[in-house]
Amino acid sequence: MFTGASAMNRMMLFITALLIGGCASIPSDLRTATEQTLLPFSSTVTTEPSGQIARWGGEIAKVSNLQQGSLLEVVEFSLNASGRPVKADTSGGRFRILVSGFIDPAIYVPGRLVTVLGSFSATEEDKVGDQAYLFPVLQSEQLHLWPEIEEPSNCNCNYDPFSFHRSFMMRPIIIVPADN
Repeated sequence: MFTGASAMNRMMLFITALLIGGCASIPSDLRTATEQTLLPFSSTVTTEPSGQIARWGGEIAKVSNLQQGSLLEVVEFSLNASGRPVKADTSGGRFRILVSGFIDPAIYVPGRLVTVLGSFSATEEDKVGDQAYLFPVLQSEQLHLWPEIEEPSNCNCNYDPFSFHRSFMMRPIIIVPADN
């Protein structure tokens, strides 16, 4: 009897591990080959670019196609357990992604979410509007464009099962005195 309960506990533990692991997995194109420490975005202020591997994400702000590849400017947001950026009212700043091929600006439009796995290769001084800004640059190894999630419509639907008959039921009742 003890072995049956022990086997059942092991089976429940195994099923729980599978469920938890399946819910929060990073897409295969964003996984690192080895278990290494990734450079957090916040460390770029104090770290010199030397090819450290990083996984950052955010919302595309600008796309530029150059002769040597494409350059995406991204507003950084923190990543959830599956590597998807979580839009918020605050950001760690902006960064740039250098991609070695052509990126179609009709697909990689401003507002779309991306996550990149790449090496922290440089910093570039440029401007955001008229403000000077120092952009950390990631040389892209893998770029993941997240599918757009459509928000449910905000219709003023009446889910009351009696709504169709309400006008009939809510009519005023007129009492007519009987003739005596």
